[in-house]
Amino acid sequence: MSEATWDVQAGAIVERPRNVRNHPLLNRIYERHDELIAEQLPAGRTLELAFGQHMHPRADIGLEGWPSNAETVRKPALAGDARALPFADDSFDALIGRRFLHHVPPADRRDILREAARVLRPGGRVALLEGTPGLYRKLTKGAAFRLGLLEEDTDIYGHLSADAVTALVSGPFDIVEKQTLGSPLMLASISESDASARLLDLYERTQFVKWWTLAVGEHPDPDA
Repeated sequence: MSEATWDVQAGAIVERPRNVRNHPLLNRIYERHDELIAEQLPAGRTLELAFGQHMHPRADIGLEGWPSNAETVRKPALAGDARALPFADDSFDALIGRRFLHHVPPADRRDILREAARVLRPGGRVALLEGTPGLYRKLTKGAAFRLGLLEEDTDIYGHLSADAVTALVSGPFDIVEKQTLGSPLMLASISESDASARLLDLYERTQFVKWWTLAVGEHPDPDA
């Protein structure tokens, strides 16, 4: 099983996560997520927050809390805190956040969205993908942890609800897209067998489980 390393810095969880490429079905699902995110982004300079070991294909630069993650990716990246972005106002056309906001203390999450709005140009977009578990995800992940099929649970703050994700994005942004993603076949994504990737088509056809929420917001143009 792939190893994850993590710590808590200024209240936020930072980590070098498991290598998702060791889990073929999960890797394909994450690639599909990346495609869905890319479809929602405007052309232009793109920032990604908390990218882990693999930056989104559309990202031009990334910010990471775990320094070694920033050192090992092939694109420009720096270590830092998403609650105080080291970029000037109106620096980017798009901002991506994939599966990280639940690692931030609830009281600080709005700060990240305010910072996103600050560094995005008018008309720019933020795309947030977050785990928003329904009952199925809670039961299956709980069982997987108890059976030792998953590593140590680092989700000390708990996951957000779909409504909570939407509410955070809708603070400084206009919601332009919201999707609920997930399939009962997520249980098979634990597998490290190459054969598991063959389930992707069936996974795509059985999207009726609450596992993630993709929320996309657009920065209002005050001159529009």
